[in-house]
Amino acid sequence: MSTLMTSHDQLDRRDLVRRVPGPAERAPQRYARRRRAVTVTLAWATPVLLIVVWELAARFGTLDTRFFPAPSVIWQAGVQSIQDGAMTGAVVDTVRKLLIGYGIGAVAGVALGVLLGLSWIARAALEHTLVALYTLPKLALFPVFLLIFGLGSMPQIVLVAVSVFFIVVLASTTAVISVEQGYRDAAAVLGAKRTQLLRHVIIPAALPAIATAIRLTAGIAILVIVGIEMVSGDSGLGYLIFQRSQVFDPGTMYAGVIIAGLIGVAFTGLVSFAMKFAIPQQRPRLRRS
Repeated sequence: MSTLMTSHDQLDRRDLVRRVPGPAERAPQRYARRRRAVTVTLAWATPVLLIVVWELAARFGTLDTRFFPAPSVIWQAGVQSIQDGAMTGAVVDTVRKLLIGYGIGAVAGVALGVLLGLSWIARAALEHTLVALYTLPKLALFPVFLLIFGLGSMPQIVLVAVSVFFIVVLASTTAVISVEQGYRDAAAVLGAKRTQLLRHVIIPAALPAIATAIRLTAGIAILVIVGIEMVSGDSGLGYLIFQRSQVFDPGTMYAGVIIAGLIGVAFTGLVSFAMKFAIPQQRPRLRRS
């Protein structure tokens, strides 16, 4: 019996796996700071390295500077276009149309999506029509908007609003329908009225999915407004980029492309930041001392 117990103890000690705590467990705050520093460093080092390589390749003749001017040349062209007002006016015009179109499309999409999610009658009447319209290429609708609203910025604003609207309305409808029935039943048992059910149960539960759609459409709105300005426009950042490419001014053209990308990053980040405050579960908490 003692032999069996000794063998069993030796087997347990031999098969024992010893786990050593890692840096994240021994010093979590220091590990988090170090990882954050590495993340920020890599995030900035990558584009800086690409710019340096591009600059050197242009200076040593590896790249054809007629089509790929050096970043320093692009910087000078961008500064010059800002000083003479061409770039500033284009950016202001594009941002104005972007904010108006995106705001209209997002608000209308959420409102109709919540209505369709709550009412099966409205859903039966409109859902298939909305899905059919959603599949239409949005650029194909632009000539229709030109006929209705005429020339100018209004057709471009409407196109941005429509592009955002269909994605948000379908996502909002799905989000409201997907709210667990148990939440609704619990609120009904507690005597919640329809408005209270909507405000305290349905909207908070559906908001994360709605916020995701709103964040995604922020990038889509940038693509639509700049693209439509290039195709049919007489002002804005897209029009400036296309015009400079036609007169063979690659420096200003690339500067416009970079600024369009920066606007997209800033606008998407702003929308994401706003959505964090709109969703109670994702609101940043203040640290208590």
